[in-house]
Amino acid sequence: MRRTDGHGAIDDYVAGLGRRLVGPARLKAELLAEARDGLTDAAEAHEAGGLDPAAARRRAIDEFGGYAAVAPAYQVELAAAQGRSTALILAAALVALRLVAPLVWSGGDVAWVASLVGAFDTLAVAGALGAGAILLAYGPAGRRLGDPVRLTRLVGRSTLVFLAVHGLAGVLVMASVAVRAPAAFAWPPALGVAVAMWLGYGFAARCAWRCLRAARPELVAEPTPG
Repeated sequence: MRRTDGHGAIDDYVAGLGRRLVGPARLKAELLAEARDGLTDAAEAHEAGGLDPAAARRRAIDEFGGYAAVAPAYQVELAAAQGRSTALILAAALVALRLVAPLVWSGGDVAWVASLVGAFDTLAVAGALGAGAILLAYGPAGRRLGDPVRLTRLVGRSTLVFLAVHGLAGVLVMASVAVRAPAAFAWPPALGVAVAMWLGYGFAARCAWRCLRAARPELVAEPTPG
């Protein structure tokens, strides 16, 4: 419902800005709250200088800038946060998976599938190390070397590729165990880890897709001077 206390124009502007931004909900809410506070402070200053409330708020909005000028800077911050959180989630999940995965194979004799298990584990370690390197790239040193939005696109694409490859390795291992040692999955810890792993893949894929949405070129493009 539209506010009637004189702040309606500012609320409308902030709502419109929010519709143009894509990224982590908490950070987005914080950025919009900061924008609203800044606009309100500026409007109050103009009002104290002699403008009527409506004109003061219009002046504050004009000085703040149009969406095309303002939104890209906010979107860069949101995209970087999305990429950083996705890399952190992936690194933590792969470390946890590497620690608990042996529970899946302890329900039976799986010595014959050692090569597949080794490949699965190696991919998990490599993925965790890669995610850790990306987290460093989002730090102060890394930001001097590249664009955080492009890095977020890389996070999204590489995460989807990694999940496809690692997931395929997981499918091969589980299919082999199901064929040769079906009793292994009757052991509750093995079944629990297997279910958690696939739920984790789905969540990571969702995070990767959010990276690609938050880092779309049109969202971070600066307006062309004209």
